[in-house]
Amino acid sequence: MSEPTPGDLLNNLVDTHWETAARHAWRQYQERGRGAIVFPTASSENGDRQPLRYLTFNDEEEAADSSFSKLYELVESYDPEQQVVIAVVLPDERTVFDLYEQTPAPPEA
Repeated sequence: MSEPTPGDLLNNLVDTHWETAARHAWRQYQERGRGAIVFPTASSENGDRQPLRYLTFNDEEEAADSSFSKLYELVESYDPEQQVVIAVVLPDERTVFDLYEQTPAPPEA
């Protein structure tokens, strides 16, 4: 059996933790504005649970021109009442992210 792709790892996290991620995203959006939910490193060596983080962009011009420009585009264009931008930091320190829309919607999660 082949290794899961980074996208597969992210999709699995989202499928497993959608309600928690959507609830956290909605609360953070209401407090801090647009942003992305960031899961901690995909596989924690000691198995400890780590809190979700919420990434916002303070310098829009720099964000648009940085290596996270695609993430910034998603954050600027998603519908916070229906969608969540979710990222995960992989064990090799790469970051993978995407836009998700599942039920329940963030305000109902």
